[in-house]
Amino acid sequence: MKPLLYVSILLVACGLSGCSSDDGGNGPDPDPIVIADLAGTWDCTQFLATSTENPQVQFELISMGGALTVAVDVHGAFTGLASFPDPDTGQVFEVPIAGTFSLASQTRLTIDFAQEIPPLLEDETLDFTLNGNTMTLHNEVTTFDFDFDGVDDPAEFDAIFVR
Repeated sequence: MKPLLYVSILLVACGLSGCSSDDGGNGPDPDPIVIADLAGTWDCTQFLATSTENPQVQFELISMGGALTVAVDVHGAFTGLASFPDPDTGQVFEVPIAGTFSLASQTRLTIDFAQEIPPLLEDETLDFTLNGNTMTLHNEVTTFDFDFDGVDDPAEFDAIFVR
């Protein structure tokens, strides 16, 4: 009788351990992101820098009439156009941009501009998510010159791009 009890306990234990899963029962792990997954034309719908010293101080390029569009190839090289409105005159400056994206990890994206345009477009490694045709970028510790006085201020950055 005892051997039958031991076998039963062993079967139950094996059955329970076979049911456990790291994915929480949500199916197989998704394929890893590769740089080719970023290929396409992306339009920025949010480009927001927020002061970490005073969260009421923000710079949001798109709502000010600016724009940022990038075309990314399967190797991560990108070209595009950034437009920046002059807050004093309203004149819009268009600047061609180029550079490369590379994956630092599955959640970190490095942007290397061929030519930086401070304070708006500077080389950085940011947190990112890719969900279908939406890419979000976030950097909790960065800087931005909110008053354009040549002195960078501590900031947090968020952007949303749609393909």
